[in-house]
Amino acid sequence: MKKILIMLITLIAVGMAAFIWLKQTEPAIKTAAPQKAAKLAKVKHINLVALGDSLTEGIGDDKREQGYSGRVAKKIDKAYDVSVTMSNFGKAGDRSDQIQKRLNEQPKFQRAVKQANVIILTSGGNDLQQALLKNVFAKTPTELTAAIVSSQAAYQTKLTRLFRDIRTYNRQAPIFIFGNYNPLFVHFPQREDLNQDVTRFNTINRHVAKQDKNSYYVDAFDLTFGQYRTKKMRQSLDQQAKKMTKNSNSNQVMTATLMGETHVKNSWISETDNYHPNDTGYNYMSTQLYQVMRKEQEKWLIKH
Repeated sequence: MKKILIMLITLIAVGMAAFIWLKQTEPAIKTAAPQKAAKLAKVKHINLVALGDSLTEGIGDDKREQGYSGRVAKKIDKAYDVSVTMSNFGKAGDRSDQIQKRLNEQPKFQRAVKQANVIILTSGGNDLQQALLKNVFAKTPTELTAAIVSSQAAYQTKLTRLFRDIRTYNRQAPIFIFGNYNPLFVHFPQREDLNQDVTRFNTINRHVAKQDKNSYYVDAFDLTFGQYRTKKMRQSLDQQAKKMTKNSNSNQVMTATLMGETHVKNSWISETDNYHPNDTGYNYMSTQLYQVMRKEQEKWLIKH
């Protein structure tokens, strides 16, 4: 009986202590909730600025929605019920240093970046293409790869400078940078070295974004494969490519590919040039971008 009495007294004491603690902390709990709600208040308008090369300009987009940028603006508007102003500063053919040059020479470009809530960038495709063209007479894929590897440091320096200059105009907006793809894969599936070269430059995009702390990499490499999604389909494609190149030299096949004369097609890439995304390809890019933006939505959607 004595033990039961002691237990009851202990329980009452614990209960009283808990009651007093809750009373003391109740005001703090009540005031904390509105503060948290205020921090999570959604912005009403988004200034989205896209800069870069032909992928940002939207070359190949038959629907004229400015490629991925117009599409992702619509996705954000619909999903979050916010108005979106989209400014597109993409220019076909631009390397990373040329994008930087335009930014530093064009006041309109600078003003748009200063006012941006979100910055989206495509870079690297033309830098890699320049390196490939400089070494077009490489005798073997191994020799070509060695030349591409040696050009990586120069590209990383240029991209780092571009990020630095973007940040001189806007230190707050998150930057979303796309990786690139290999548009010639379906025509040269046996040239795995070309895929590896693209991956090397994409690694730089990913690294520079990580160094910035408020930038995020968007993977677009699946554009490489188009409709050839499985290993079996790619093996069949490889056999088809070998038959096509059996009686032709590689330069002839490359020329025919770029002129749109080959019969093998990537259904995600425009048949006009066998290089840029078509509507399907840009839909894919916008979906990839939207998914990354959604993960990081507190960086651009929430008032701070």
